[in-house]
Amino acid sequence: MTAVRMAILCSGERPGLLRLSGFRIGLFASLLAAWHGAPPQLAGQESPTRNVIVTDSNGKVRSGTLTDLASGQLTLGVFDQIRLQTKNLVSLKIKDRTCSIAPSDPLAILAGGDVFVLRPESIDDESLTGQWVRFPAWPPVKLPLESVRAALIHRPAGRSADAQLLNQALEYTEPQDAIVLTNGDTLAGELAGLSGQRMELAAPSGKSAVDLAAVRAVIFNPSLTNSEPWKGEGALICLVDGSRFRVRDLKFGALDRLTMRTAFGRELDLPLAAVESVRFLGGCAVYLSDLSPEDYRFQPFLDLKWPLRSDQNVCGGRLTLRGIEYAKGLGVHSKSTVTYRLDGKFRHFQATIGVDDDAQGKGSVVFEILLDGKPAYKSGVLTGSSPAVAIERLNVSGAKQLTLRVDYATLGDIEDHADWCDAVLLK
Repeated sequence: MTAVRMAILCSGERPGLLRLSGFRIGLFASLLAAWHGAPPQLAGQESPTRNVIVTDSNGKVRSGTLTDLASGQLTLGVFDQIRLQTKNLVSLKIKDRTCSIAPSDPLAILAGGDVFVLRPESIDDESLTGQWVRFPAWPPVKLPLESVRAALIHRPAGRSADAQLLNQALEYTEPQDAIVLTNGDTLAGELAGLSGQRMELAAPSGKSAVDLAAVRAVIFNPSLTNSEPWKGEGALICLVDGSRFRVRDLKFGALDRLTMRTAFGRELDLPLAAVESVRFLGGCAVYLSDLSPEDYRFQPFLDLKWPLRSDQNVCGGRLTLRGIEYAKGLGVHSKSTVTYRLDGKFRHFQATIGVDDDAQGKGSVVFEILLDGKPAYKSGVLTGSSPAVAIERLNVSGAKQLTLRVDYATLGDIEDHADWCDAVLLK
């Protein structure tokens, strides 16, 4: 009996009078997926959901069923449909879904900042092929080697050590590959490949084989990596496993699946059940972490200096406020001031602020926003245990400069790891 015939019989309707309600559409899709041998549903989820929350540039929030997404247009609703242009949207969030990277998950870090939770299976002269860690039934992903900055294979325990390893990979400047071992040693040379559980490195002294179990990370020659600046419309996809990557040509299709083309040119076909959120790029929303600041100043409380970090907390780890990870934002330390040029091009600014979970409940800061040098917003004292605070739609119309300031509060600068999460300008 075909899946179509089964769906009709289960509906209790005569074939000619079948009404495809939202429930029956889901039933039909599930049966058809099984008939075609589609990948199984994610563990712990009864069925893929299309219930989403969409936010536009005017601050309007809509909830509904995602029924279509293609050619720059998103449609909500099965019967009373609302069509929205994606260039006017800020984000799409799947209801009741979160994303997080498990502490032990291996990561592929791309030169453009994309992160894939993949376990490397092979590396050759052209690509790194990795298997999805939490989705073993999915096909492997082939990443062009010129796009890969590092592969973190056996990450160390603890947020601090993990952040140090990531920073080591991102700040590596030597014109050669490097293998970081779990014992702390680093081997430099030209990576000859990965096959099975053996990694080969060519050095002036000759080739050496390294057991993959002893490898903490592989850092690729940064002079050979390539990351083109993002241009045009697209989206940042965040999966429930913590993977986050930029895509174009995003489409919602049959069997509750999304098709897309990654920034490095590969086509992906993923179930919506694996998606946590979509941030729309190249339209009304411009994230500060994608801009170069006009000025950054840091005034140390004593002698220690802290950098401004994009899409990371100030220690180099993931931006996390009260257990929620954010894919976009700025990580700073008190006392810091960062200024961006607006030139009157934007209408609103919004962000979620707080002291990063990396501070382990410590820290005490005050956030301030200035427009053309004049105060526009000031928070109360926020600590590492304070709830995150949403700055919603601050009017910046006509402003030429936006300045974000984080000041000391009650305890000097101890653990003042401050985050400007989802800091975004709206046209």
